[in-house]
Amino acid sequence: MEQVYDVIIVITPKDYKRVRANFDRLIRLMPADKIIFVGSKEVGELAMKESWADKVGFVDENDILPFDSVNEVMKDILKVDNVPRGLTGWYYQQFLKMKYCDFSAHDYYLTWDGDTVPTKPFFMFEKEGDKPYFDLKHEYHEEYFVTIKKLLGMEKVIGKSFISEHMLFNVPVMKNLIGDIENNVQIPGTAFFEKILRAVDPSKIQSNSFSEFETYGTYTAYKYTSLYKLKEWHSIRYGAMYFIPEEMTEEDYAWLGHDFDAISFEKDEEYLPDFAALFSNPEYREKLTPRQIVEAIQEFALEGLEEKWDE
Repeated sequence: MEQVYDVIIVITPKDYKRVRANFDRLIRLMPADKIIFVGSKEVGELAMKESWADKVGFVDENDILPFDSVNEVMKDILKVDNVPRGLTGWYYQQFLKMKYCDFSAHDYYLTWDGDTVPTKPFFMFEKEGDKPYFDLKHEYHEEYFVTIKKLLGMEKVIGKSFISEHMLFNVPVMKNLIGDIENNVQIPGTAFFEKILRAVDPSKIQSNSFSEFETYGTYTAYKYTSLYKLKEWHSIRYGAMYFIPEEMTEEDYAWLGHDFDAISFEKDEEYLPDFAALFSNPEYREKLTPRQIVEAIQEFALEGLEEKWDE
């Protein structure tokens, strides 16, 4: 029996406006029952005005978890009267993804980054059987696992990373994860989000020291070993350096799809015409694959632009 699930996209009004050109393609290719935007009331107003509004839904973020509840904990930890909204927001959007388990109408829900666009159709469950996928990439941030150890007593369990631009959450598993975090009497607080924030070293809390994806993936690997099937996922993370989203064609996506599952257009990225020319040159496209061009750029590009493949 085919699994039915919704997709949630947690997004701010500013980011919604920045990447709205991507949503038509995203909606067409998403293998899910419905896409649900999660954000402020302004996000809902924007989404409901679109031509495809009948294909999406909206949930007010404060109905899931009030922003002020998280912000008050941040102020107490940092001992300040005002916390930059972006700092609280970085953790808050992760907590929204976790807490959505109480709102899901299905056994699974997929979280998807709004600035990411599939290059081709994809699936989150095996075509034969009902096993869901964990899509893995190559990344490692030590502080994520320091926090996980304090919260759950668990170590990093696989060589790759559970962090990609999306994750399929199992509702009962997420509820159990939240419950286990809240039952950790060694950490002050009652709500899961407070426990998480207080598990982070205060000196590291401004450097983003928690990952909901690494936490959920590690927890599942320990307690639900056979629930998911692992597969490799490749995406161009810094797509805005190489492409202008509004100008991308089906031919562009099809060519990128030979090697990449998706492309992301992250904010605050500078469009780099010299690099972009490598991707758009017809002769290069005929002779080189997208992967070969990315690997060539990685030879001399800034640290952090690397995409790795299993050999």
